[in-house]
Parts: sequence; structure tokens; C-alpha cells
Amino acid sequence: MHPAVNIPKHLSFIITVLLLMLSTKWTLAQEDENDSTIFKALPLAYYTPETRIAFEAFAFYSYYSEGSRRKSNIRLFATYTQNRQYLLTIPWQIYTADDRYFLNGSLDYRKFPEYYYGIGNYTQEANRALYEFSAFTLSSKSYSKLENDTYMGISLQGQWLTPEFPENEVIFNDIAPENGEKGYSYLSLGPSFMWDKRDHILSPSDGGFLEFTPVFGMGKADENPIYFGLASLDIRDYWKIGEKSTWANQFVAQFSMGTVPYRAFPTLGGPFLHRGYYQGRFRDKHLMILQSEFRQHVKGRFGFVVFGSMGRVYPDIRTELFERIHLATGAGIRIRVSKNDRTNVRFDYSITPDSSGFYIYFAESF
Repeated sequence: MHPAVNIPKHLSFIITVLLLMLSTKWTLAQEDENDSTIFKALPLAYYTPETRIAFEAFAFYSYYSEGSRRKSNIRLFATYTQNRQYLLTIPWQIYTADDRYFLNGSLDYRKFPEYYYGIGNYTQEANRALYEFSAFTLSSKSYSKLENDTYMGISLQGQWLTPEFPENEVIFNDIAPENGEKGYSYLSLGPSFMWDKRDHILSPSDGGFLEFTPVFGMGKADENPIYFGLASLDIRDYWKIGEKSTWANQFVAQFSMGTVPYRAFPTLGGPFLHRGYYQGRFRDKHLMILQSEFRQHVKGRFGFVVFGSMGRVYPDIRTELFERIHLATGAGIRIRVSKNDRTNVRFDYSITPDSSGFYIYFAESF
């Protein structure tokens, strides 16, 4: 297992901010103020608790299809992190002419050492162990417009994962050959319904969003066949408060059944769901989380946010809904990367009762 590169935390922060400032300056110099289509390829850096400093080659293509009210985005990230993690990610959100079809998905390859905390809502921050895995993940939702802002489509998800667990670590005892101890592969398929009235995909400030996706998956873990179901409900609302302020809210519920691969379990933590907790800090069969964020544009390219979240994971649906809820709160700064697009780079710091997290990331968390 690769050792982490040891750079002091304060120096990590300074290096990351300087690289982002240089990247943003280079980006602005390449803009055509009269063109709503944006293409950029540039070096970038970000920071999360899972990666520490990440050095990244970043390409971003943004455009409007003919007659579309929403901007399409295709991005590419090639990343090497301070924790010696390798990532190649290609996400896309594409609206075709007149918003008739919406294609949303990503391809992701990573070789990634990470901490494992075990399964359940009562795992302890101090009880964790490091392991390594390599994985290729496909996530794709293809929608056809029904009427107004309503879409119906197909969700296709798949993952091929190979882990390397250290020997004699008790915390890994809840990972068996049946759910991924020696690796797994699966494909899942199901319908997906979406209602989308957001005014912007990556940095919304007005409108609403609802998505419900149940999928059925099948595959193999070692020599064992696996069958499982996953269902996800994502509801978001953005209230415009004056010309420059937005109150954003998100509720997410995820449910699973069958033999779910250990890394496909619903999880809390990371730069999107429950900032302040390590990604995968809590994982189990079911999940519920509520996030709320106040967003204020100040002047020019700058703004700030204040946010909070609450949630937990559940072993079964009979568990007390509000027992041992995990809380997080924080604030952040926003810097727009382009004069022609209000997509932000976000600098967020979040604290929880037993951990904290600093994030530098592209686009809003929801």
C-alpha cells in the first residue's frame, strides 16, 4: 500500500489556493466575452479530506444546444493526489435541441487507497483501517422529455472493483466473499423519472428538482452470483431571496435490498452528501439526509454560503427515524470561473461532532 506524501496541513492549503488562483487567472485570459460557448483546458488543484491536495488536468466544454434553455456540460478530470490516488473521470450533462432529451452520466476509473469505517450508523471515527482498490464505474441516465420540465428515462449503472485488504484487520470482517471481499462486478438497470425546473445545472439559484430511480442489479462477487435492488429519491428546492440570494434545500433517501456489494451501499460523507464527514464514513442498507444552504452572491465573481446537514444510515426500515442523527455545519466562499458562466469553484469548511473537512471543488454540491 502506498504511503501518503507528508506535506503539512497549512502548506497544503497555501499550495492549493495558489494553484487555483493561477488556474482561474489563466482561464479568464482565454475567454471570448461575446460567446456563450466555453472551452477550457487547464491545470487545476483541489482539496478534500479523502484526497488532500489533488493535482488535476481539467477540460471543460459548455454550450447551448439549439432551442435549449439549459447549458450542456462535458468535463474531463485526470487527477493525481497527495495520497497517491489516481483518478480519470468524464462526467456529462447534455441537453439536445429544444431540451427534448437529457443525457446525464459519467465514466470513472480510480486506483484509490481509502479508509474503511465498517457498516452501520454507530461506527467510531477512531476505528478505521486503510485499504486500496481499483475500480471502473459507469453511471448513465438517458431521459426523454414528456412535457414541460418532466422527463422519463432509463438508468444504467455498473461497477468493476478489485480491493486489496490488509490481513488481520477486524474492521473488515463485515465484508465477505458474497459482497466483495475478493472483488465484484455488476450491472444494474431501471426506470428513472425526473422533474427539473432548475435555472442552471451546476450552480442553480432558482427552481426545483425531483428524481426517482429504482434499479435492479445482478453480477458476480468472486464466484458468487449477486442480485440486489437500489432505489434513490432526490428532491431539491431553490428559493430566490432577492436578486442575489438563494436558499437551497435537498432531501435524499436511498434504499437497498438483496446482496448489495459493500461499496454500492448508500453512504454519508464527502464533498456532496454531508460535508465534514469522510466519504463513506457511514454506510448501510438505507440512508436519509437533509441539507440546507444559504447562497449569497456578493460582487463580480465572488460570493459566500452558509450550510448545514443532518442524516443517518439505517440497517432496516423499522429503525427509529430520528435516533442518533449525525449533524454537520459550515460555510464557504464562491469564485466564478468564467464571465460567461456562473459555475463556481467552491471553498467549503465543515465541522461535525467528531470530525471536520475542508473542500475545494468545482460546482455546487447540489
